Amino acid sequence: MTCNKNWLEIKKLLLPIEKTENRPDLHCSKLLTPEAYDRIVSAELRDIHIHKHLHSLVAQHMMHGPCGQINPNHACMQKTEICKDKFDCHMNVEICSTIQVVKYIYKYIYKGRDKILYQLSNGEANQMLDEIKNFQLARWISAPEAMWRIYSFDLNEMHPSIMTLPVHLENQQLFTFPDQQSVDDVVKNAHLKKVMLTEFFQMNKYDHFAKNLNCLYTDFPQYFVWDAKSRYWSLRQQRDVIGRIAGVHPSEGERYCLRLLLKHVKKPTSFHDLKVINGKIATSFREAAEFLGLLQTDNSAEICLAEVVLYQMSSSLCHLFTTILVYYNPPNCKELWLKFKDFLSEDIQQNKTLSAEVVNGTVLQIIDMHLRAMGKQITHYGFQLLPNTLLQNHMDTKELQAEKYIITPEEDLLSVYQLNEEQKIAFDKVLHCVNNISKAFFIDGPGGTGKTYLYKALLATIRSQGYIALATATSGVAASILPGGRTAHSRFKIPINDDQHKYCNISKQSVLAQLIRDAKVIIWDKATMAKRKSIEALDKMLQDITNNSHLFGGKVIVFGGDFRQTLPVITHGTREDIIDTSLVMSQLWNKF
Repeated sequence: MTCNKNWLEIKKLLLPIEKTENRPDLHCSKLLTPEAYDRIVSAELRDIHIHKHLHSLVAQHMMHGPCGQINPNHACMQKTEICKDKFDCHMNVEICSTIQVVKYIYKYIYKGRDKILYQLSNGEANQMLDEIKNFQLARWISAPEAMWRIYSFDLNEMHPSIMTLPVHLENQQLFTFPDQQSVDDVVKNAHLKKVMLTEFFQMNKYDHFAKNLNCLYTDFPQYFVWDAKSRYWSLRQQRDVIGRIAGVHPSEGERYCLRLLLKHVKKPTSFHDLKVINGKIATSFREAAEFLGLLQTDNSAEICLAEVVLYQMSSSLCHLFTTILVYYNPPNCKELWLKFKDFLSEDIQQNKTLSAEVVNGTVLQIIDMHLRAMGKQITHYGFQLLPNTLLQNHMDTKELQAEKYIITPEEDLLSVYQLNEEQKIAFDKVLHCVNNISKAFFIDGPGGTGKTYLYKALLATIRSQGYIALATATSGVAASILPGGRTAHSRFKIPINDDQHKYCNISKQSVLAQLIRDAKVIIWDKATMAKRKSIEALDKMLQDITNNSHLFGGKVIVFGGDFRQTLPVITHGTREDIIDTSLVMSQLWNKF
């Protein structure tokens, strides 16, 4: 029941300056007996002659009617001879008298105090304030919490206590030692190598009481206490303790399977003993877990994929499948693949010229590409890649697919025959170099003279021959005009900041690097708006990924723009600053 702070019973006990919310002692009372409840809670219509006030409250707030023939003018009887409201429900009256009501009404009591940082000064306008040195920290505590603390009640407790049990592979335990101690001494010190798990094995092997217990690793702390100094399990004398094995991610493979075995195998005496299952010696902890059926019952990966295939595309499914392999490490990778391979390859199956073997091989290569980005390979999971697939051993990505399948408008192909004389000269020079020599061009011309028209003709011609042509621009608006256009910073991973030593963030082994190497021509529109350091960073990156020290790594690259329009933007920069950052001031300019 929520009290009304304006009740006379409360207000008459308040001091003139007191507020109701600061006096929980007045309106938070504990009811201990049924008779106490009955004094304040009633689920009946009281006798109007004995409890007239209570009767009027129930009739006003909790009853419908009277209506019908007794009162045909009631709101529910308008335009009808039958009552429109029929209450067909359960009325529930609750008494909240446990700690749960406190957590509900004062649900922020355990979230920590509200805090404020403030500073006191003498009000002088020009005074220099040290905000770090002079700040004050204040916190606000509600009245219920203040009372709780005054009476020294515990705000929280944990019973019984929990002991975390480490889990590690053989000879891979962690221990600490002083800085001044030499590594040789540490290695030779057998005492330091004793940890909870190794001594758990020893107790099961030699201690008579432990052998008779026949308990799991998690149950061991209930009977024994770990002495960190002597590194020894001694018999427990008092207090209850629960053991919990430290969490291990499924991606850790053998360590994860070791944890499974420790949770199910009683009284093991060694790491080797955990691998002996029903007289059979497993070659690994994973195999031992499979012998016990501990991995077969975990089908969460299958459930996850079965749910996601209902609404996700193939590319997203491949990425999810990769994530499951790396971070979940399912025991039945090949079974998982066989069950969902049709969903993973739906997009590639659209090419009816490909055999099922090539389709599967291509999907596996896509998954392998994602795995390599995470430091893994698909061969680690028992799969084999085909020597020849759709991508000719190239690791595909969405970006690579997007570049290969850019739709070339027919008007762009026909625009080659409508170029003016100057456009045709530039077109022929660039196209001549595509299959012959490397060269960097700059297309200069005022706005509206047809530079974009020329770019589209170049892109359409090169792409129609089955080659890759990358279309970029400094601004997003200019990039959106070109088919398959991207901003140069996005395509080449050029840093946005003004670092004097800019480097494009592209790995030499990445698929993006392979895409750039495969490109026959690169176009960068609005290059006059880019800072010269960005273009110089592109030059260094291309030389690196192509292993070619020639200009722009020997690629045919076409820059374009108009120096009469917007130059690089320099915050608060002078005219000289802007010119200094322009492309014409780069050492590359004379090589175009």
